[in-house]
Amino acid sequence: MKYEITDDETGPTLMLRDQLTFADREVFDNVIDKLLARQRRVVAVDLSALDYMDSAGLGMLLTLRDRAERVGADVVLRRPRSEVRELLVLACFDTLFKIEHG
Repeated sequence: MKYEITDDETGPTLMLRDQLTFADREVFDNVIDKLLARQRRVVAVDLSALDYMDSAGLGMLLTLRDRAERVGADVVLRRPRSEVRELLVLACFDTLFKIEHG
């Protein structure tokens, strides 16, 4: 997993690149800390450059959502590529997250 965090008027955006797999768990936990330290109401995860995500990656997104909810923040998933979008829909993540396709 490669990542970048940027900030704009709506809050922080986490851009994920390459793959999100079980091997990225520890790094992703640290990324969650960095995102939530910004104390914003909305945290976005840009998936437009993410090529692959396994079930552990889905679990990491759930962990982010749960921790964000504890501090009063919402998580928005943005622009998932077709393969990742299919996985999100198959796992019913469209009922758990706001997913922006545009």
